[in-house]
Amino acid sequence: MTEDRGGRELRVRVSEETYKSLESLAKREGFSSVEDYLVHLVHTLAREKGLEDFERIKPKIERFIQDEINKRMTALETIRRQVVEIYEKIESLEERLKAIEETVKESSKLVERPREAPPRKTGIERLREEKVVFESRLPARVQRDRLFAYFEREGAVVLKLSKERVAVDPEFWKEFKSKLESLSSPREEDIQQVLGSPGFELWKALYADNLIYYDPRSKRWRFVQEVR
Repeated sequence: MTEDRGGRELRVRVSEETYKSLESLAKREGFSSVEDYLVHLVHTLAREKGLEDFERIKPKIERFIQDEINKRMTALETIRRQVVEIYEKIESLEERLKAIEETVKESSKLVERPREAPPRKTGIERLREEKVVFESRLPARVQRDRLFAYFEREGAVVLKLSKERVAVDPEFWKEFKSKLESLSSPREEDIQQVLGSPGFELWKALYADNLIYYDPRSKRWRFVQEVR
């Protein structure tokens, strides 16, 4: 450390870490170099004590500088320790999160929720949807007598034709009879258009079994005998 205008030179040897700390403090206080900062500190101390002999106050200057450094180093060490603790906590949280993600991933592979099977529809529910069930079109595994007895118990219309039995939804049967009796055309195209697909299939079965006929005088379709 030097002083201009023929002043006396004062040398202070410090460690590399202390020098870096002084350099940081000098920049923070607005000085361009460590030397300028030390000169400022010495002048400040000299003015406070009213001393002019640098050799006599040299120990005090060194203690003052070291005290200032120690204060700031203590604060820096506290900050450094807190930063380290924060990083350690973050790493711990990341490890725990990764472990949880792995556990969830493994659990999802091992445990899959079984898909809920849709509830089976009863025979009468399927008849309401299909409107008409022909015995001749049932799968071979179906017990026919048991099925049609069940239809009768549930209130379905069971038509016993010459070659097979036909189960008809009661509401659809009323609609079918009403449409057929109001139909004034014997043409199949007109009949299918009025009755629709299931009604037309039922009409063909009844007509083939001579249970219905077309009256040309009244231009109406009629049942040979009353069918409920």
